[in-house]
Amino acid sequence: MAAADILSQPLVLAGIVGLIGTLAFVGIPWVLNEFFPYWLIRAQRDGRPTITTSSYAGRTALITGANGAYGSRAAKLFARHGVDTLVLVDVRDCAAVRDEIHAELDAAGKKRPSRILVWQIDMMSFAGCVKLSQLVRENLKTLDHVLLTAGILAFNRRESPEGWETSLQVNFLSTALIALLLLPSLKASPGNPNPPVLTFVTSFGIYPSSFTMGLPRGKDASYLRRMSTSKDGMQQAHQYGRSKGLLLYFARELAARVAASAKLHKVTITSADPGSAWTPLTNPNQEQLIPRLIMQFSARDPDYGATALVNGASAPAAANGKILHDFDSVPYPPFMERKSGKEAQKRVWDEVRREFEAKAPEVKAVYEMLDAAKA
Repeated sequence: MAAADILSQPLVLAGIVGLIGTLAFVGIPWVLNEFFPYWLIRAQRDGRPTITTSSYAGRTALITGANGAYGSRAAKLFARHGVDTLVLVDVRDCAAVRDEIHAELDAAGKKRPSRILVWQIDMMSFAGCVKLSQLVRENLKTLDHVLLTAGILAFNRRESPEGWETSLQVNFLSTALIALLLLPSLKASPGNPNPPVLTFVTSFGIYPSSFTMGLPRGKDASYLRRMSTSKDGMQQAHQYGRSKGLLLYFARELAARVAASAKLHKVTITSADPGSAWTPLTNPNQEQLIPRLIMQFSARDPDYGATALVNGASAPAAANGKILHDFDSVPYPPFMERKSGKEAQKRVWDEVRREFEAKAPEVKAVYEMLDAAKA
Protein backbone atom coordinates (compact mmCIF):
# COMPACT_ATOMS: atom_id res chain seq x y z
CA MET A 1 0.00 0.00 0.00
CA ALA A 2 1.37 3.45 -0.89
CA ALA A 3 2.19 5.94 1.83
CA ALA A 4 -0.59 8.24 0.63
CA ASP A 5 -3.07 5.40 0.94
CA ILE A 6 -1.91 4.57 4.48
CA LEU A 7 -2.23 8.17 5.59
CA SER A 8 -5.75 8.31 4.17
CA GLN A 9 -7.00 5.57 6.53
CA PRO A 10 -9.28 7.04 9.25
CA LEU A 11 -7.60 5.20 12.15
CA VAL A 12 -4.15 6.27 11.04
CA LEU A 13 -5.26 9.85 10.66
CA ALA A 14 -6.89 9.77 14.07
CA GLY A 15 -3.69 8.37 15.56
CA ILE A 16 -1.57 11.09 13.98
CA VAL A 17 -3.94 13.80 15.15
CA GLY A 18 -3.91 12.29 18.63
CA LEU A 19 -0.12 12.16 18.68
CA ILE A 20 0.13 15.78 17.60
CA GLY A 21 -2.38 16.73 20.26
CA THR A 22 -0.44 14.84 22.93
CA LEU A 23 2.83 16.46 21.90
CA ALA A 24 1.18 19.87 21.99
CA PHE A 25 -0.43 19.15 25.38
CA VAL A 26 2.89 18.08 26.88
CA GLY A 27 5.31 20.18 24.84
CA ILE A 28 3.75 23.63 24.92
CA PRO A 29 3.53 23.81 28.74
CA TRP A 30 7.14 22.59 28.94
CA VAL A 31 8.33 25.24 26.50
CA LEU A 32 6.44 27.96 28.35
CA ASN A 33 7.80 26.83 31.72
CA GLU A 34 11.36 26.76 30.39
CA PHE A 35 11.46 29.87 28.24
CA PHE A 36 8.38 32.02 28.77
CA PRO A 37 6.47 31.52 32.05
CA TYR A 38 4.03 34.29 31.22
CA TRP A 39 2.18 33.88 34.52
CA LEU A 40 5.14 35.44 36.33
CA ILE A 41 5.13 38.66 34.33
CA ARG A 42 1.33 38.75 34.31
CA ALA A 43 1.31 38.67 38.11
CA GLN A 44 3.89 41.46 38.21
CA ARG A 45 1.99 43.50 35.63
CA ASP A 46 -1.05 43.46 37.90
CA GLY A 47 0.94 43.76 41.16
CA ARG A 48 0.76 46.96 43.17
CA PRO A 49 3.36 46.57 45.96
CA THR A 50 3.74 49.08 48.75
CA ILE A 51 6.74 49.70 51.01
CA THR A 52 6.73 47.08 53.77
CA THR A 53 9.18 48.83 56.13
CA SER A 54 7.47 51.64 58.00
CA SER A 55 10.64 53.59 58.77
CA TYR A 56 14.31 53.56 57.78
CA ALA A 57 15.22 56.05 60.51
CA GLY A 58 18.88 55.79 61.52
CA ARG A 59 19.75 53.49 58.62
CA THR A 60 22.09 53.75 55.65
CA ALA A 61 21.19 52.70 52.10
CA LEU A 62 23.48 52.55 49.06
CA ILE A 63 22.18 52.32 45.48
CA THR A 64 24.19 51.74 42.32
CA GLY A 65 22.68 52.94 39.06
CA ALA A 66 21.10 55.77 41.06
CA ASN A 67 20.52 57.89 37.96
CA GLY A 68 18.46 55.12 36.35
CA ALA A 69 14.69 54.77 36.30
CA TYR A 70 14.62 52.22 39.11
CA GLY A 71 17.63 53.46 41.07
CA SER A 72 16.44 57.06 41.28
CA ARG A 73 12.93 56.02 42.29
CA ALA A 74 14.28 53.61 44.90
CA ALA A 75 16.42 56.40 46.33
CA LYS A 76 13.36 58.62 46.67
CA LEU A 77 11.41 55.84 48.39
CA PHE A 78 14.17 55.30 50.95
CA ALA A 79 14.28 59.07 51.55
CA ARG A 80 10.49 59.40 51.93
CA HIS A 81 10.56 56.69 54.56
CA GLY A 82 13.15 58.39 56.72
CA VAL A 83 16.52 56.90 55.77
CA ASP A 84 19.34 58.68 57.60
CA THR A 85 22.20 58.31 55.09
CA LEU A 86 21.64 57.75 51.39
CA VAL A 87 24.49 56.95 49.00
CA LEU A 88 23.85 57.54 45.29
CA VAL A 89 26.33 55.75 43.02
CA ASP A 90 26.48 55.99 39.24
CA VAL A 91 28.84 56.54 36.33
CA ARG A 92 27.11 59.92 35.93
CA ASP A 93 26.80 62.65 38.53
CA CYS A 94 23.73 62.05 40.72
CA ALA A 95 23.56 65.61 42.05
CA ALA A 96 20.28 66.19 40.18
CA VAL A 97 18.70 63.16 41.89
CA ARG A 98 19.87 64.46 45.26
CA ASP A 99 18.38 67.88 44.50
CA GLU A 100 15.07 66.31 43.44
CA ILE A 101 14.93 64.35 46.69
CA HIS A 102 15.53 67.50 48.73
CA ALA A 103 12.89 69.45 46.79
CA GLU A 104 10.25 66.70 47.07
CA LEU A 105 10.80 66.23 50.80
CA ASP A 106 10.74 69.98 51.44
CA ALA A 107 7.47 70.31 49.49
CA ALA A 108 5.94 67.47 51.52
CA GLY A 109 7.18 68.93 54.81
CA LYS A 110 9.31 65.85 55.49
CA LYS A 111 12.73 65.67 57.05
CA ARG A 112 15.71 65.38 54.72
CA PRO A 113 18.24 62.55 55.19
CA SER A 114 21.14 63.61 57.38
CA ARG A 115 23.46 62.88 54.47
CA ILE A 116 23.07 62.22 50.76
CA LEU A 117 26.43 61.22 49.34
CA VAL A 118 26.97 61.38 45.58
CA TRP A 119 29.73 59.15 44.21
CA GLN A 120 30.77 58.56 40.60
CA ILE A 121 32.42 55.27 39.64
CA ASP A 122 33.12 53.57 36.33
CA MET A 123 31.73 50.02 36.34
CA MET A 124 33.44 49.21 33.05
CA SER A 125 36.58 48.63 35.09
CA PHE A 126 37.36 46.64 38.22
CA ALA A 127 39.27 49.67 39.52
CA GLY A 128 35.97 51.53 39.72
CA CYS A 129 34.52 48.77 41.91
CA VAL A 130 37.54 48.90 44.22
CA LYS A 131 37.17 52.68 44.42
CA LEU A 132 33.58 52.29 45.62
CA SER A 133 34.58 49.87 48.39
CA GLN A 134 37.26 52.33 49.54
CA LEU A 135 34.75 55.18 49.67
CA VAL A 136 32.39 53.03 51.75
CA ARG A 137 35.12 52.14 54.26
CA GLU A 138 36.20 55.78 54.57
CA ASN A 139 32.74 57.35 54.89
CA LEU A 140 30.27 54.85 56.37
CA LYS A 141 30.25 53.30 59.82
CA THR A 142 27.18 51.17 59.10
CA LEU A 143 25.51 49.92 55.94
CA ASP A 144 22.02 48.42 56.17
CA HIS A 145 20.78 48.19 52.59
CA VAL A 146 22.68 47.75 49.32
CA LEU A 147 20.62 47.79 46.13
CA LEU A 148 22.63 47.03 42.98
CA THR A 149 20.47 48.36 40.14
CA ALA A 150 23.25 49.46 37.74
CA GLY A 151 22.93 47.79 34.35
CA ILE A 152 23.14 48.33 30.61
CA LEU A 153 21.38 46.92 27.55
CA ALA A 154 23.88 46.72 24.68
CA PHE A 155 22.52 45.97 21.21
CA ASN A 156 25.97 46.13 19.62
CA ARG A 157 28.90 44.10 20.85
CA ARG A 158 31.70 46.02 22.51
CA GLU A 159 34.38 45.06 24.98
CA SER A 160 35.22 46.70 28.27
CA PRO A 161 38.80 47.71 29.16
CA GLU A 162 38.92 44.44 31.12
CA GLY A 163 38.31 42.46 27.90
CA TRP A 164 34.70 41.38 28.52
CA GLU A 165 31.53 42.06 26.55
CA THR A 166 30.12 45.20 28.12
CA SER A 167 26.80 43.69 29.29
CA LEU A 168 28.66 40.96 31.14
CA GLN A 169 31.12 43.50 32.52
CA VAL A 170 28.55 45.88 34.06
CA ASN A 171 25.53 43.68 34.73
CA PHE A 172 27.47 40.72 36.06
CA LEU A 173 31.20 41.01 36.74
CA SER A 174 31.40 44.52 38.19
CA THR A 175 28.17 44.06 40.12
CA ALA A 176 29.47 40.78 41.58
CA LEU A 177 32.81 42.36 42.51
CA ILE A 178 31.09 45.27 44.25
CA ALA A 179 28.97 42.82 46.23
CA LEU A 180 32.03 40.91 47.41
CA LEU A 181 34.01 44.00 48.32
CA LEU A 182 31.11 45.53 50.28
CA LEU A 183 30.39 42.41 52.35
CA PRO A 184 32.76 43.33 55.23
CA SER A 185 31.18 46.81 55.42
CA LEU A 186 27.61 45.54 55.71
CA LYS A 187 26.77 46.20 59.36
CA ALA A 188 23.32 46.97 60.70
CA SER A 189 22.62 50.32 62.35
CA PRO A 190 21.66 50.21 66.06
CA GLY A 191 17.98 50.78 65.24
CA ASN A 192 17.77 48.08 62.59
CA PRO A 193 16.41 44.80 64.05
CA ASN A 194 17.33 42.74 60.96
CA PRO A 195 20.65 41.78 59.38
CA PRO A 196 21.81 44.07 56.59
CA VAL A 197 20.62 43.16 53.10
CA LEU A 198 22.45 43.12 49.77
CA THR A 199 20.15 42.84 46.78
CA PHE A 200 20.90 42.02 43.15
CA VAL A 201 18.43 42.94 40.42
CA THR A 202 17.32 39.96 38.35
CA SER A 203 15.14 39.80 35.24
CA PHE A 204 12.56 37.76 33.38
CA GLY A 205 14.93 38.04 30.43
CA ILE A 206 16.88 35.09 31.84
CA TYR A 207 14.17 32.69 30.65
CA PRO A 208 14.20 33.35 26.88
CA SER A 209 18.00 33.56 26.97
CA SER A 210 18.47 30.32 28.89
CA PHE A 211 18.70 28.09 25.81
CA THR A 212 21.92 29.95 24.91
CA MET A 213 23.52 29.33 28.32
CA GLY A 214 24.67 25.73 27.96
CA LEU A 215 28.14 24.75 29.19
CA PRO A 216 30.94 24.56 26.61
CA ARG A 217 32.41 21.21 25.74
CA GLY A 218 35.64 20.33 27.51
CA LYS A 219 36.45 20.87 31.17
CA ASP A 220 39.16 23.37 30.31
CA ALA A 221 36.90 25.57 28.18
CA SER A 222 35.97 28.83 29.87
CA TYR A 223 32.25 29.20 30.46
CA LEU A 224 32.50 32.95 31.00
CA ARG A 225 34.50 33.44 27.81
CA ARG A 226 31.83 31.54 25.92
CA MET A 227 29.19 33.84 27.40
CA SER A 228 31.28 36.88 26.52
CA THR A 229 31.65 35.87 22.88
CA SER A 230 28.71 37.18 20.89
CA LYS A 231 27.93 38.63 17.48
CA ASP A 232 25.67 41.52 16.60
CA GLY A 233 22.10 40.43 15.98
CA MET A 234 20.23 37.68 17.81
CA GLN A 235 23.27 36.58 19.84
CA GLN A 236 23.88 40.07 21.18
CA ALA A 237 20.16 40.47 21.87
CA HIS A 238 20.47 37.66 24.43
CA GLN A 239 23.43 39.23 26.26
CA TYR A 240 21.30 41.09 28.78
CA GLY A 241 19.46 37.92 29.79
CA ARG A 242 22.67 35.90 29.83
CA SER A 243 24.43 38.46 32.02
CA LYS A 244 21.51 38.33 34.46
CA GLY A 245 21.56 34.52 34.38
CA LEU A 246 25.24 34.50 35.34
CA LEU A 247 24.51 37.03 38.08
CA LEU A 248 21.73 34.82 39.46
CA TYR A 249 24.09 31.84 39.57
CA PHE A 250 26.59 33.99 41.45
CA ALA A 251 23.96 35.39 43.83
CA ARG A 252 22.72 31.93 44.80
CA GLU A 253 26.24 30.67 45.46
CA LEU A 254 27.15 33.81 47.40
CA ALA A 255 24.04 33.54 49.59
CA ALA A 256 24.93 29.96 50.52
CA ARG A 257 28.55 30.84 51.29
CA VAL A 258 27.68 33.92 53.34
CA ALA A 259 25.26 31.85 55.41
CA ALA A 260 27.99 29.26 56.03
CA SER A 261 30.79 31.73 56.80
CA ALA A 262 32.15 31.88 60.34
CA LYS A 263 33.99 35.17 59.79
CA LEU A 264 31.49 37.48 58.07
CA HIS A 265 28.76 39.44 59.79
CA LYS A 266 25.34 37.98 59.20
CA VAL A 267 24.06 39.34 55.88
CA THR A 268 20.96 38.57 53.82
CA ILE A 269 21.52 38.15 50.08
CA THR A 270 18.47 38.45 47.81
CA SER A 271 17.69 38.81 44.12
CA ALA A 272 14.71 41.06 43.38
CA ASP A 273 12.83 41.31 40.08
CA PRO A 274 11.14 44.67 39.48
CA GLY A 275 9.09 43.40 36.54
CA SER A 276 8.81 45.24 33.23
CA ALA A 277 8.46 48.94 32.55
CA TRP A 278 9.19 51.38 29.76
CA THR A 279 12.35 53.16 30.87
CA PRO A 280 15.35 54.71 29.10
CA LEU A 281 16.96 51.25 29.33
CA THR A 282 14.07 49.44 27.61
CA ASN A 283 12.83 52.16 25.25
CA PRO A 284 15.03 50.87 22.37
CA ASN A 285 12.78 47.78 22.39
CA GLN A 286 10.05 49.96 20.85
CA GLU A 287 11.89 49.37 17.56
CA GLN A 288 11.70 45.55 17.77
CA LEU A 289 8.44 43.65 17.25
CA ILE A 290 8.71 40.72 19.69
CA PRO A 291 10.24 42.68 22.60
CA ARG A 292 7.65 45.41 22.04
CA LEU A 293 4.78 42.89 22.18
CA ILE A 294 6.19 41.33 25.38
CA MET A 295 6.51 44.76 26.97
CA GLN A 296 2.97 45.68 25.98
CA PHE A 297 1.79 42.53 27.75
CA SER A 298 3.89 43.01 30.88
CA ALA A 299 4.86 46.65 31.43
CA ARG A 300 3.66 48.68 34.41
CA ASP A 301 4.59 51.96 36.09
CA PRO A 302 8.28 51.84 37.12
CA ASP A 303 7.32 53.17 40.56
CA TYR A 304 5.96 49.71 41.38
CA GLY A 305 9.18 48.07 40.22
CA ALA A 306 11.23 50.42 42.40
CA THR A 307 8.97 49.57 45.35
CA ALA A 308 9.58 45.86 44.79
CA LEU A 309 13.33 46.48 44.74
CA VAL A 310 13.30 48.47 47.98
CA ASN A 311 11.30 45.70 49.63
CA GLY A 312 13.81 43.18 48.29
CA ALA A 313 16.63 45.18 49.85
CA SER A 314 14.75 45.21 53.16
CA ALA A 315 13.90 41.53 53.33
CA PRO A 316 14.19 39.46 56.54
CA ALA A 317 16.92 36.87 57.08
CA ALA A 318 14.57 34.07 55.97
CA ALA A 319 14.73 35.47 52.43
CA ASN A 320 18.44 34.72 52.07
CA GLY A 321 19.17 33.22 48.65
CA LYS A 322 15.65 33.77 47.35
CA ILE A 323 14.25 35.46 44.25
CA LEU A 324 11.71 38.06 45.34
CA HIS A 325 8.83 39.42 43.28
CA ASP A 326 6.16 41.81 44.52
CA PHE A 327 4.67 39.78 47.33
CA ASP A 328 6.54 36.52 47.63
CA SER A 329 9.53 34.47 46.52
CA VAL A 330 9.46 32.54 43.24
CA PRO A 331 11.37 29.41 42.14
CA TYR A 332 14.66 29.54 40.29
CA PRO A 333 14.43 28.93 36.52
CA PRO A 334 14.24 25.19 35.72
CA PHE A 335 17.61 25.07 33.94
CA MET A 336 19.34 26.28 37.10
CA GLU A 337 17.89 23.45 39.18
CA ARG A 338 19.24 20.65 37.00
CA LYS A 339 22.58 18.91 37.49
CA SER A 340 23.98 20.90 34.57
CA GLY A 341 22.80 24.11 36.25
CA LYS A 342 24.56 23.24 39.50
CA GLU A 343 27.72 22.52 37.52
CA ALA A 344 27.39 25.82 35.67
CA GLN A 345 26.99 27.64 39.00
CA LYS A 346 30.23 26.14 40.29
CA ARG A 347 32.02 27.02 37.06
CA VAL A 348 30.78 30.60 37.30
CA TRP A 349 31.96 30.93 40.91
CA ASP A 350 35.40 29.42 40.26
CA GLU A 351 36.09 31.32 37.03
CA VAL A 352 34.96 34.63 38.52
CA ARG A 353 37.18 34.08 41.53
CA ARG A 354 40.24 33.56 39.34
CA GLU A 355 39.44 36.71 37.36
CA PHE A 356 38.85 38.85 40.42
CA GLU A 357 41.85 37.67 42.40
CA ALA A 358 44.09 38.33 39.39
CA LYS A 359 42.77 41.83 38.67
CA ALA A 360 41.45 43.04 42.04
CA PRO A 361 43.68 41.46 44.74
CA GLU A 362 41.74 43.32 47.44
CA VAL A 363 39.01 40.70 47.09
CA LYS A 364 41.23 37.83 48.25
CA ALA A 365 40.54 38.60 51.92
CA VAL A 366 36.80 38.41 51.30
CA TYR A 367 37.11 35.03 49.61
CA GLU A 368 39.11 33.77 52.57
CA MET A 369 36.27 34.80 54.88
CA LEU A 370 33.78 33.02 52.63
CA ASP A 371 35.97 29.92 52.70
CA ALA A 372 35.80 29.81 56.50
CA ALA A 373 32.73 27.63 57.04
CA LYS A 374 31.00 27.31 60.39
CA ALA A 375 31.81 24.16 62.33
